[in-house]
Amino acid sequence: MKAARSRGVVLMGLVVLLALAGLAVVQFAESAATARQRERETQLLWVGRQYMQALESYHRATPGPIKHLPVSLDELLRDSRFPSPVRHLRRPYADPLQPEVPWGIVKRGNQIIGVYSQSDAEPLRRSGFASGLEAFEGATQYSAWRFLFVPRAITGLAPGRPATSPAPANAATP
Repeated sequence: MKAARSRGVVLMGLVVLLALAGLAVVQFAESAATARQRERETQLLWVGRQYMQALESYHRATPGPIKHLPVSLDELLRDSRFPSPVRHLRRPYADPLQPEVPWGIVKRGNQIIGVYSQSDAEPLRRSGFASGLEAFEGATQYSAWRFLFVPRAITGLAPGRPATSPAPANAATP
């Protein structure tokens, strides 16, 4: 009788041990998946900034007073507006979240002003974004993270200064 009881206790101990081991494996798998998503999110932010900088470089390199943005992402790789082609982007980067899906493109008219991931997954990061990416705060999907370069309309003004017209010559000053 005692032998059967001790076998039952040992068997119950093994079942509890296996259950705890299973929980540990599940916990590890969840943390590994979160770490993978966090890494892809960091890559997305880096790649998105590369596209933003490439769009700004393309815009600034446009000769003459009227500046343009590309009509295709290929123009960032090989800008043929010059005698020797210029590369604003080293290579085409895939979306780190969905490498098989092309980037979503944001256009103004026919000119590209930005890119975005087409992933509907929920981001881990909700705040603490770098300068220029503050609009991402509170986004509930990665597809809301738009990496945009929007050129300033008036380049002669200092940032934060309103456009004002000069006072008439005969106006009384207080």
